[in-house]
Amino acid sequence: MFAANNKATRFAVPLLCLSVLAACGGQDKAGGSPNAQSADKPDIASQPAELTIYDSSGNKLDWIMDNYGNKLKEKFPNYKITIVPQDNAKSLENLISSGGNADIVTSATGSIVFDMQMQSDISDLIAKYKYDLSKLEPTTVEIQKKLANGGLYALPAWTTTGVLFYNKDIFDKFGVPYPKDGMTWDDIYELAKKTTRMDNNVQYRGLSMAFEHIMMLNQLGAAHIDLSTNKSLFTADNFKKAFENLVRFYQIPGNGMPGNKFFFANEQDPFYKNNTIAMFMTLHGGGRTYKDSVNWDTVTLPILKDKPEIGSQSYPNFFFLSKTSKNRDAAFQVLSYLTSNEFQQFVVRNGYIPILKDQSIAQQIGADIPEYKGKNIKAALPKTFAPPTIKTKYQSIANTETSAALNAVVSGTDVNTALREAGERVDKKIAAQLGAK
Repeated sequence: MFAANNKATRFAVPLLCLSVLAACGGQDKAGGSPNAQSADKPDIASQPAELTIYDSSGNKLDWIMDNYGNKLKEKFPNYKITIVPQDNAKSLENLISSGGNADIVTSATGSIVFDMQMQSDISDLIAKYKYDLSKLEPTTVEIQKKLANGGLYALPAWTTTGVLFYNKDIFDKFGVPYPKDGMTWDDIYELAKKTTRMDNNVQYRGLSMAFEHIMMLNQLGAAHIDLSTNKSLFTADNFKKAFENLVRFYQIPGNGMPGNKFFFANEQDPFYKNNTIAMFMTLHGGGRTYKDSVNWDTVTLPILKDKPEIGSQSYPNFFFLSKTSKNRDAAFQVLSYLTSNEFQQFVVRNGYIPILKDQSIAQQIGADIPEYKGKNIKAALPKTFAPPTIKTKYQSIANTETSAALNAVVSGTDVNTALREAGERVDKKIAAQLGAK
């Protein structure tokens, strides 16, 4: 995914420079700094500063600008902010090695930050600017405190969670009632069996899923890797339970993945391109992709019988303040603003889940997204997020081996053996990476 580039300046996508988007300069808008300033400290947000944000989402600049870039431009007219979107030619490593810098790095897991050893505890800035952590949804803070051994490396900007999309036309075709909010995993399993059938030489599958995501955000809070030992947890009881709960859907006759190729595109494309999958479990933002290609709606992720209020884990997008930043105070103003009520209202109306403890504004979710009109998008709002697991820098290794274990089980290997062998492969791969340093 990464390729070298010999000039750091070729990475730069200025937000506020005249030649690209808008003229630099101007006065701060009414409302002042996005966070409280103590009486003896200047308003940092009104002073000139240069910041570079490295966006590791893989999204194009248009998406970045629509989702937060333009809002930063409006809020900080005195900042010259440069956004570097990650793509095939723009890795963070190449940016730094060619003389560039990143004050802020976006990441859901932080692995890209830790790989470059760019993490920086922002506890001093939280104290300096009297930032109120208690306003944040608790699991987002818990994730950071575990990553930073009690400190914090980042603040969240928005989050996502798992939901169940369904194709109304397939349910209508087979005369099966639509799924509803609050159905159990067993309920959805029965619906999957009813909607898995061959019709006019077309194989319809009852349910598919973004397996690695749903497993990673499982409601049992089962982690893939022990943060303290860097060893896999694949043989732990709760991991096995979460794994078996998902595997059974692929064992429904006719509902298996062709060729056992459990890639995300193979799971999702038949749902909205071929219209041959009745239900699809994935992150809640999928509706913007499906648009009018499928007659879809959504309901809550299936619930646990004994914990009906628990949804999937939260999957926040964090903004990490880099230890290489020469403008830590200005960078913190950006992080603080992203958690403000003003920005969170913008986020939720654009279809994302806010990261505030007070979820009252969440009722506006998707209000500005035409594709969500008339849809049950509030299904993305769990009463309570599941206990968070920490996604270490080795999460991609664990995800790959979880899919390999799934492949093994549906091919006839018993669950215990499949998980044990997959866990051993995870341990070997992590050990190899650690030994190479």
